[in-house]
Amino acid sequence: MTTPATTLATLTRRAHERYANRAAVHDGDGWLTFAQLGAMARRTANRLLRLGCRPGDRVVIALENRPEVLAVEHALFLTGMVRVAVSSRLHGREIAGIAEDCGSAVVVCEPGHLEPLAGADTRAIVAPGGGDVDLAALVGPGASESAPPVPGPEPGDIAALMYTSGTTGEPKGAIVTHRAWVAMVRAFWAELPPCGPGDVVLHAAPMSHFGGSAGSAYTFRGAAAVPVRRFDPDRVLHLLDEHHVAALPLVPTMLNALTAAAEATGTRPASLRAVPYGGAPIAAQSLVRAEAVFGEVLYQCYGLSEALAPLTVLPAREHRGAAGQPPPAHLASAGRPVAEVELSIVDDQGDEVAAGVDGEVRVRGDVVMPGYWGRPDQSTEVLSDGWFRTGDIGHLDADGRLYLVDRRRDVIVSGGFNVYPSEVERVIAELPDVREVVVFGVPHERWGEGVAAAVVRRPGSTLSADDVVNACRSRLAGYKKPVLVEFADHLPVSSTGKLHRREIRDRHWAGRNEVLGR
Repeated sequence: MTTPATTLATLTRRAHERYANRAAVHDGDGWLTFAQLGAMARRTANRLLRLGCRPGDRVVIALENRPEVLAVEHALFLTGMVRVAVSSRLHGREIAGIAEDCGSAVVVCEPGHLEPLAGADTRAIVAPGGGDVDLAALVGPGASESAPPVPGPEPGDIAALMYTSGTTGEPKGAIVTHRAWVAMVRAFWAELPPCGPGDVVLHAAPMSHFGGSAGSAYTFRGAAAVPVRRFDPDRVLHLLDEHHVAALPLVPTMLNALTAAAEATGTRPASLRAVPYGGAPIAAQSLVRAEAVFGEVLYQCYGLSEALAPLTVLPAREHRGAAGQPPPAHLASAGRPVAEVELSIVDDQGDEVAAGVDGEVRVRGDVVMPGYWGRPDQSTEVLSDGWFRTGDIGHLDADGRLYLVDRRRDVIVSGGFNVYPSEVERVIAELPDVREVVVFGVPHERWGEGVAAAVVRRPGSTLSADDVVNACRSRLAGYKKPVLVEFADHLPVSSTGKLHRREIRDRHWAGRNEVLGR
């Protein structure tokens, strides 16, 4: 019987050896096998050691989806160095700030980041065709392919730092141990359909975030990866067919765009078995449309940088809806907690509340961080007795499903009443002419803060602000209806593909004193 792996070094070596002759990753021209990927990872590890890096050193990865991402990650896992993966869409100055915060030894980035990183205090900046070291030289032939001469990491050692989005201040690095990452992998194995040798995973979502986390579970089971540098719905649909893709991790904005593209072209991918998605709210009607296109393959996964997904899963079978009927109520949920996680809802005093009562979501388990990098005070604020207070507001129903109402930090306080943006967004998103919506708070002379909505209409729509307000008035308390509705051709998204509420909201708060009301 195989001994359960307790570190990423074990999982990584095992995959390289067990699936040696199987396809591991597509480099744009053809397939590299797991044996070739393993050799590339060991060369990379030995070159990093030659640069003076040691176990425990942090290495920032700010690359687009490339085969080299896997090679560098595996090198870090094998040596006990720390993966600090961030979005390649961040500005170089933002990447430099994260590198400084974690004391990074090496930064691996895209060429466009080099100028702002020029003064970074690191041993080397690595980039394709530039930097102190060319990326091709870091991973390519010419270095030893022997196992790196360092002791393997222990389960409690740091495997990664997951930096939060920074929408409420400076980004913080959530510490992920080897034990936590392995627990995450096992949870994905338990909750998602099996994908192994001969199966293909398409990486259209950033490998630095949810897509890479879910993708590592597939890689460690022998599935092959196809990285996509830029998300384009039509190209993704083509690649699904070309490579007979079995799994496609996505964020909701990508799922919505892909659904629309498939509806427009009549495409119906036949090989998909799993579309795990998460990271942001999504309207129930959007899920109904997605299932009509892709079939019974949708798996909603809830998690955070501080407590790795999947904390809860809404499985494919619970995405089913009856033709001509309203979406099932539980499509608004994030599913039930996975076996490895304890989850409860607590009030402001930390006491558990009854089913159906809103409170703060807290979780406990191996996937929870031990703290933030270099921020003991902020760690203490959210951690107690192994429990992590997520800052998410929600409730459990009688069947144990989690319903997320909103982030505590996004609550709009209007006239003394709390308004949760996602509650208003769900109502507006159900209007047939609405493609996307974001709800946020704006200054209001009378109430302090008012509800506002930014809406993207479907082509040809004549939807008006009054239509939006009337829909909310018919479904919600009066103080929850928007005092301002603005229409846009598109909404800004964050570097990880999430709708960027903060960017829209800040335009209304910066230097504004006038009343924004109806």
